[in-house]
Amino acid sequence: MSTIPLRPLGFGEILDGAVQLYRRDFGLYYLIALAGALPGYILTLLFEPELSSLLEDGASGFDAFFAELPIVLAVGIVSGAIAWVGVLAVAAAMVERIGERPASVGRAYLDAIRYLPRAAGAALVALFGFIVVGVVVLMVSAIVTGPLIGTGNALLAIVAFLGFLLPIMAVGLAWLAATFGILPAVIIEDRPAFDALRRSLSLCNGGWLRVIGIMCVAQIINLAPGFAVQAMFGIDNLFLSPEELGTIDSGKQWLLNTASFVISPLTTPFMVGSILMLFHDRRVRKEAFDLETAAGIMDSGTP
Repeated sequence: MSTIPLRPLGFGEILDGAVQLYRRDFGLYYLIALAGALPGYILTLLFEPELSSLLEDGASGFDAFFAELPIVLAVGIVSGAIAWVGVLAVAAAMVERIGERPASVGRAYLDAIRYLPRAAGAALVALFGFIVVGVVVLMVSAIVTGPLIGTGNALLAIVAFLGFLLPIMAVGLAWLAATFGILPAVIIEDRPAFDALRRSLSLCNGGWLRVIGIMCVAQIINLAPGFAVQAMFGIDNLFLSPEELGTIDSGKQWLLNTASFVISPLTTPFMVGSILMLFHDRRVRKEAFDLETAAGIMDSGTP
């Protein structure tokens, strides 16, 4: 990684390095991420029902809101899976550019297809493990906190709710950290699926809080444009007032989907850059990767 400093990086340096990687080839990374979001955008236009359509048929706001959920969730899952391939393509292109090699949209997706079986395999195994652990934690939390909620005491109810919610959040954060290194391990180190997942877990050891912190910041920034678009169109109000569905006509819904399609991919390269910078930092801290690389450069006679 010739463009990344060969030394341990601070928290802010990792995030700043991600910004620098992003700015260096902004147009390329944005186009790659936009191409990954395009199929999902088309699926949304074709299959996601109009938010006000059920209201026009006489259904109540709550009925309309929940009746639409299965289709919306199905479209979201398929779109998210396709967009994840776009993230893989951005990572492949960014690794090439870090190594001072040429990259293009087409080349990035060809590389992504080559890496896809291993990267997806590792990610699916990790997701399955997260779901299993999450269900167990959910059941235990419900058993422990359930009696406290039933006491009728407001303070105990709040404590019980936090006792129920925090373990689930901890599992989610641990999963986010445990999977951070899958894409770099597959792309940079050419590892198979299970080995890539083990590699990610290994690099987390001794630095879980650091990895969780950086990944949380990267994810928040990555998701911020999507939330901003939804807030701009008032979609966030639907969770409190489903009756607002009737105010969203087809034109407003198309604008919402189009704005999300154009704006959301803007921060995807930052998230990828954060992962690559963090992967480099963990290798330096745990394996003296900086010294190994410097020794290799000296042996090769490279100035």
